[in-house]
Amino acid sequence: MPDFITGRIRRETLRHLGIVFAENVLSRGLNFILIILVARELGPEKYGLYSFVTVSILFLGVFLDFGMENAAVRFSGKYGDKREDIFGVYLIFKSAMLAALFFLILLYPRAIAMLVNKPPVEKYLLVVFIGCVMESYQYIITTYLQSLERFAARAVINAGVFLVRLVSIFILLEMSVSDIRTVSFFFALGGLPFVLACSGYFIRFSRNLFSYNISRDMLKEMLHYAKWIAAGSVAMNIMTRLDFYVIVSFLSFREAGLYNSAFQLVSPLMVVSLVFGKVFLPKVSKYTEISLIKAYIGKAARAGAVVSVMLIAVLPFSGDVILLVFGEKYSEAFGVFGILLVSHVLTLWNVMFGTAFYSMGYSKYMTMGAYIELAVFAGCSFILVPRLGMEGAAWSRMIASAGYLGTVVLFMYRKIHLYRGCSGK
Repeated sequence: MPDFITGRIRRETLRHLGIVFAENVLSRGLNFILIILVARELGPEKYGLYSFVTVSILFLGVFLDFGMENAAVRFSGKYGDKREDIFGVYLIFKSAMLAALFFLILLYPRAIAMLVNKPPVEKYLLVVFIGCVMESYQYIITTYLQSLERFAARAVINAGVFLVRLVSIFILLEMSVSDIRTVSFFFALGGLPFVLACSGYFIRFSRNLFSYNISRDMLKEMLHYAKWIAAGSVAMNIMTRLDFYVIVSFLSFREAGLYNSAFQLVSPLMVVSLVFGKVFLPKVSKYTEISLIKAYIGKAARAGAVVSVMLIAVLPFSGDVILLVFGEKYSEAFGVFGILLVSHVLTLWNVMFGTAFYSMGYSKYMTMGAYIELAVFAGCSFILVPRLGMEGAAWSRMIASAGYLGTVVLFMYRKIHLYRGCSGK
């Protein structure tokens, strides 16, 4: 390949990475401002209930996807002339999941409330469903734009949703409207303008799917690939906010609000993990020699050590950070913030080492690690949360992350030696 083409591809890749990074920083920044605004205005008790609604919207929007966006992007790249057909299948799948959620909420609202041990949440389930619909269809649009490598348009939509939420809820609070259902309803409708503006995509996907049809062999290939993605996504997505739901179930909405304030204070740091994975996965995936993979692991370990020291250095100032951002009402979240910060450091190491695993084609071990993490968290939370409360959930999350990291390191050590043994034969 000529040098000028290689240089152009490299520049375009860097530009796309810059857009994705800027999108995440802007989206998380707007969301962080919204969290501070609502948390300070409502106080821990009401903020805990608001958090239940908004966390459920974001969680279900991702969970009900079952990682299918990965399959949609991969196969639309492989079969470019069938892109709209593939996204037609994606649209049908998402709609079927939303229909199942609707009937679940319609028929068993009390059972859902009993599951989290909080009867008051029953009257908020419709708001959760509406928000999940907006999230799901917005996700289809942004995934389609990603498959076309239109990252700037994707960034406008993702950041725009959080901007709409921030502006609308700010206006509500300025008008002294602090009813949880009203405020969370406006959060749920944040994606509506963008879903309506892009509704033509859905018509095109449906028309193409039913006009041309995907061949049975292609559909079979997609389903075979997607089943492993779905299996891994279940555990990984559940672990993203299972700790919050444990708090809601075992403790009060006040503690849920305190815990979520600490979690949200740590969440902007997750951009580091996200960018690390986005930048290095395509690079390391090109390595075919074990020496290159080992060199990457060494460099990643050094970089991770520097970032870890910087993050852990924040621990002595955790109390000051909470007070500065959320105020005196959230002082009880000091300990939780420190524990979750360490848990994030472990997650960063998981992302770095996981990149090497994916590059070697051992994604199933990451799936195994995710289920081990889920099992460890479940066991620890039942023991620690009743005894230690919020900090018990944070400790459970940290121990589970350590278990995941230990599993990854163990398998990596064995596979690298196996890799080297095979190379030597």
